[in-house]
This record gives sequence, structure tokens and C-alpha cells, in this order.
Amino acid sequence: MKYVEKEIERVDFAPKTCTWTSPLGDKYFLKIPNTVYPPREDTNLLAKTLMNFNSGDGKKLLEIGCGTGVISILANTLGWQVTGCDINPLAVATSRGLAEKYNIDNINFLEGGIDPKSNQSSRIFGNGPFDLILWNLPYLEKPNKNELLGPLEDASLSNIGGKKLHEILLKKIENENCLSKDGFVILIHNDNGPGRMLSSECRKLGWSSRCIKNEVLEDGEKLYSTIIWKPWSSAEKIVLDEVDSTNTYLLESSFPTGSYAIAKKQTKGRGQRKNNWVHFKGGWCGSWIIPLEASSPQIIQAKAALAVIESIAALNCNELPTFDYLAMAKFLQNKISIKWPNDLVIDNKKFSGILCESKTKGEKTVCVVGIGCNLKNENGAIESKFPNASSLENLIKISEDQWTKILHASMASKFENKNYLSGEDDGEIIKKWWLSMENYNKNHFILIDSEKYEIKRLLEGGELSLFSANQDSNHETICETSYNLEWEQKLFD
Repeated sequence: MKYVEKEIERVDFAPKTCTWTSPLGDKYFLKIPNTVYPPREDTNLLAKTLMNFNSGDGKKLLEIGCGTGVISILANTLGWQVTGCDINPLAVATSRGLAEKYNIDNINFLEGGIDPKSNQSSRIFGNGPFDLILWNLPYLEKPNKNELLGPLEDASLSNIGGKKLHEILLKKIENENCLSKDGFVILIHNDNGPGRMLSSECRKLGWSSRCIKNEVLEDGEKLYSTIIWKPWSSAEKIVLDEVDSTNTYLLESSFPTGSYAIAKKQTKGRGQRKNNWVHFKGGWCGSWIIPLEASSPQIIQAKAALAVIESIAALNCNELPTFDYLAMAKFLQNKISIKWPNDLVIDNKKFSGILCESKTKGEKTVCVVGIGCNLKNENGAIESKFPNASSLENLIKISEDQWTKILHASMASKFENKNYLSGEDDGEIIKKWWLSMENYNKNHFILIDSEKYEIKRLLEGGELSLFSANQDSNHETICETSYNLEWEQKLFD
């Protein structure tokens, strides 16, 4: 009884008062019960993220966990048709009171959450399909048995049931069709274990993800704003029994951007330097039509290589290595590296190659990225014929269908541009690409006309800056293509 009495006592505390200023400069005066989450840094991050979407133009928005209602009111001001919900009845009352105070009568605040068994949940999500769903995720640790919770902790942990909230939400969206075809989900989360795994877990479910904003708090905690969506909603998905080249097939097609073609057998697959990509049993090959970009072919190939790395990490139950640079370095160490410009290697042995090609027909230009990947080494067939080749079987065991699903989500995460969503910044790609090259670079020289070079850095367009391994020369050499270079493994004492 003492726990119940203590909780009642806390609920009876006098409400707090504070002000919150929106990114538009509007100031709101709030009176908040002790069990309602007040606006904090994560609220501000969500508000800044919402501003990226500009006007809602009457589209539908759902805020889960509306709290005080300030984000829902901001969305309403930006022109969204808003539904807000919260499992805490005092939060719903607070939100309604704030809306009434500022004469806002067109927001629907409802009690409830994502629990699929709840009638309240059906009533909330029945207002969809929504074009945008917002959720500042509760990211408190599950309490120990008999641990006394404060009012905020109690409110934020309600309805968790030991399950991953984002997973419940995404499955609910898929089962109940409550997100529009081109809709987005925005989640605010921190960098604890569950938070760092969020994007990987979304990829495994076939959803694309991209971190679009982050903030570092005074105590060092990091907050992230991650946008999640179904990849390329209008794309075609083609599975071929046999084809000469999936790249050629798509270059000759009129399919929309984001469409992919995979083939069970490829007879004339291509790689760099006009080499053939030999298709083995256990191999996988596919190509995507990507948006036309100003980026160089090298950077496009780097984006695709990073998509492959992210897919492997997610399937191996790792956080996305590109979540931050320390995580990436940890994942890549002694595992995977990019061999400039377009090969992926495990222990210095190639398991995947990437080729970017384009074709212009009349006024239309089609850009295609092809990926070949050895998923399995059936009866040692790969290494018996190509000693310098390897397969993903050394890291993960994956079916072709699973690989296609998650790689499609990862490719869209890197390349898709739509509505309010822009592609990844080339500068960030260069940084991640450089880090992912490190393992291979430190163990190899580059040979050009028999002269040895060390790699100094990557330039903005993805070209290599080289300097002679000869100590008598500091002259910088720029390398734009792999056609005239070879690699030589370094010998260490």
C-alpha cells in the first residue's frame, strides 16, 4: 500500500508552470500536472524536425504521446490536420486545455496508444491513413521488480509490455494500413542500446531510415531524429530467372525510379575495367534505378557500398555502423572494408562489386547501380576458382529473399529523394567512405606504372589523393579511375 499511497501523493502535487517557445516564435504558457512530460530538449528536436516539412497543406498528422500538446499545436499552425494521442489521461486533458486556451478547436486529442488489443487504439488509428506520424519515444530503462517509480517514469513506461515500441508501431501500420503510400514516421530517440539499434531493426522489417537531425545534451547524452518510410512506393520489383545483365535490363527499361531487377542467373555481368562478374551458385545479383544525381560515379558507388555494409550490420544484429564514426570503426575492424572505388572485401578477399552506369535515350537519362554479392560459397566453388574471392557466409547466413528485402531498404535509405526528404550529403558520404577504406588501405600499396603510392585522402568527388611511397618524393598525384592501377599487399616485419 505504501507504493500506492506514495504515487497518489505525487499525483496530488501542485502542477508546474513553464513557457515554451516554438520555432515560429510563438510563446505558450503551460500548466503541467506532475505525471505529464514537460517540453524538454527532445521536444525541441522534434519541433525542429517538423519544421523541415514546412506546410502540411491539410495532410493528416498523428502525434503519439502528445504530452502537453505543444508539438500538435505547432503542427496545426503549420497546416496539418492533427490527431494527438497519449496513454496518460492527464496529458490528454493538458493538451485539450492548452488548445482551448489558445482558441485552437480543430485538433482531435484522444486517450490511448499503439496497443493493438485496445479499442482506443483502433479509434485513434482509424482517423488515418496519416501522412506523417510523430513519436518522441520513451527511452527509460525497464524498472527493477518492486522499484518505486516517479510519476513521469510511470507515465512513460506504461503500455510497453517489454516489447519494442517502434516494432509494434511499424507492424500496426502494415497490418492496418494507417500510413499513406508516401507517408513518413519520425521517431525521437537517444543513443542508448535500444536507441542505437532502432535503424537496424527497421531495416530488418523492410523500412528505410535516415537520421536527419541530432543534438548533444549538456550531460553528453545524444538525441536523434530518425525518419522512417517504406522504400520507393511506386517502384517495380522484377525477379528474372536469367538475364544477360540486370544493369542492361534496367537501362533499356522505362520503370520508375527505385525499381530493381534481380536475376537468379546473370550471363554477362560486368564489373570495373570491363571485367566480367562471374555468377556462381550462391551468388546474388541485382540492380536499381536511382535518381539522377550531381554526384560523381565514385560517390554513387560509395553510397551503394555503404548500403551493403549497413545491410550486413543489421542482419548481424549490429547497430548501423554509420550511426556514428566510432560505431562504424568498431564494426569494420577486421571484418569489412571497401577497396577503392567499388569492391567490398572480407579479410582482403572480395565478396561484392558495384557498378554505376547511365544511358541517355532522347531527353531521358537513366542511372542504374548494379550490385553483385556472393551470399554463399556452395561447396567451396568460389574460392576454388578465385582464391582472392570470398562470401558473406563468413559473417552471416541469409536467404536471397531476406537479402533483397533489407538491401532494398538500405538502398532507398541512401538514395531516395521524395517530398520533404533529401538525399544524404556527399560530404558525409566521403567521411564514411574514407573510414570504411582504412583497413584495406593500411595493408596495401597502389601501383601505377610500377611505382608504389600511399593513399593520402579522398577528394570531394571521390578521387584519390596519392603520394609516392618513395621517401624522396612528396608530390601529390590525383587518381580518378581504377583502370590504370593495381594493388600490392604490404609486407610487415
